[in-house]
Amino acid sequence: MSWIRTPGFLLLFLSARAALAWDHSSTSQIASLLDAGEPVLVACMNEALTPDEPASAALEPEWLSAAESAGSGQHLLSVDCSASDADCKITPDPVTYPSIFLLEADKPAVRYRGPRRAGALLNFLSRRARPFVSPSAANPSREEELAVYRSATADDTSFIAFLPDPTDEDARAAAAVFEEIAWRYRDEFSFAAVVPEAGGSLGQGLKPPAVLGWKRADGKGEVFDLKAADIEALDAWLQKTSVDVVAELTALNRQRLLDRGLPIVYLFASTASERQSLRNELFGFARQHRHELTSVVVDVWEFLDLAGELGLDPNVLPAGAVHDVSSNQTYRFPKDKAFNAASVESWLSDVYAKNIKPSSSTTASEGAHPTASEPGDNRDEL
Repeated sequence: MSWIRTPGFLLLFLSARAALAWDHSSTSQIASLLDAGEPVLVACMNEALTPDEPASAALEPEWLSAAESAGSGQHLLSVDCSASDADCKITPDPVTYPSIFLLEADKPAVRYRGPRRAGALLNFLSRRARPFVSPSAANPSREEELAVYRSATADDTSFIAFLPDPTDEDARAAAAVFEEIAWRYRDEFSFAAVVPEAGGSLGQGLKPPAVLGWKRADGKGEVFDLKAADIEALDAWLQKTSVDVVAELTALNRQRLLDRGLPIVYLFASTASERQSLRNELFGFARQHRHELTSVVVDVWEFLDLAGELGLDPNVLPAGAVHDVSSNQTYRFPKDKAFNAASVESWLSDVYAKNIKPSSSTTASEGAHPTASEPGDNRDEL
């Protein structure tokens, strides 16, 4: 498949014209839902920047799709902060637009920092509606254990603890360690605890206490032995296991990806569908080289600063660059080449084999690495 390299803003402008316009809500509408005990995910916009501002135009189709697909008790609303100062007083100061917050009555607002695509937004709402560890019954039936398992594994990444009957101190210690890790990462992943019945369908081949890490995109799971109840070892394993073959760059995972210490392949695109296409087309190559390269797709409008640091032009998309963390050198995909799976794989093979020279100096190549403490933080970093 070939991706048409076109000015990113033009592509978004054309798609925005074909989409429904933002239908903003008032503070009173949001307040009434909160008073009724309903959580609300709120996108803070600023129409004075025009609705066709790239970041707004990129979010619009994903937000509307999520709102249309939302289940019972899931509310996605937007407010125009330029229309009335009162409209955005219900949220923390957005600082930049668009910013996304989860609001719940009598709880601090939570800034959403995950991928800006419909599925990820809905998964976030589902996670926040459940206990941070979804429990099963002490002696679950087949239906009960499957319900807990399916609820967790419907998410992009999930971790399921298979625990022995918690009647002894070691079992309680393992459960406590798992719960602490689940609390740390509750905004990113789903967690469930299952006490499998003897001969049950779940946990076959596992000896509790153990944790199964499941990534839907990769279609595979990995197992951690929880017998030692070592919280830092479990944390390190989770950070390693949670990295997808082709990851989505977010403010939450950016430092973890850098900490792998491998050359990072950044693939920038304007829309969620284009980024998903990149993930699908390059999955095989990335899986083959996952121990030598860290491959990520990037929302260019959320990480516009990173594109600049790498010397990329956001008006020519898709775009790619490899940043070699160890040598601090940057290799950019040639602007004049067709951007398709074959050409990208050929370019990455040449970079990996050192058959091409690094690109000219950029901000990224002058420092230790593209700044991780300010990730695209024209957006959702606290």
